[in-house]
Amino acid sequence: GDVGAQHIAEALKVNAVVTKLDLTYNNIGAVGAQHIAEAFKVNVAVTQLGLTVNFIGAVGVQHIAEALKVNATVTELTFFSNHIGAVGAQHIA
Repeated sequence: GDVGAQHIAEALKVNAVVTKLDLTYNNIGAVGAQHIAEAFKVNVAVTQLGLTVNFIGAVGVQHIAEALKVNATVTELTFFSNHIGAVGAQHIA
C-alpha cells in the first residue's frame, strides 16, 4: 500500500545497488506513487520499475511522469492495470 511505498521510497533515496524494482500487486495508490516518484528524482541505480496492477490513477502517474523528466536512469517502466485513463495516458506520453 501507500505506507509501504513510502518506506521503499525512503530506502531508494540512498540505494546504489538495486537496479530492478517490481512493486506489482501492492495496492499502491496516488499517494504511494508520489513517494516513489520523489525517490526517483534522486535515485540513479534503478533501471527497471514495475508498478503493474496497482491503483495509481491519473494523479499518481502524473507524479511518476514528472520524476521521469529528471531521471535518465529508468529505461523500462511497466504500469498497466492502474486505472490511469485517458488523462493519465496524456501525462505519461
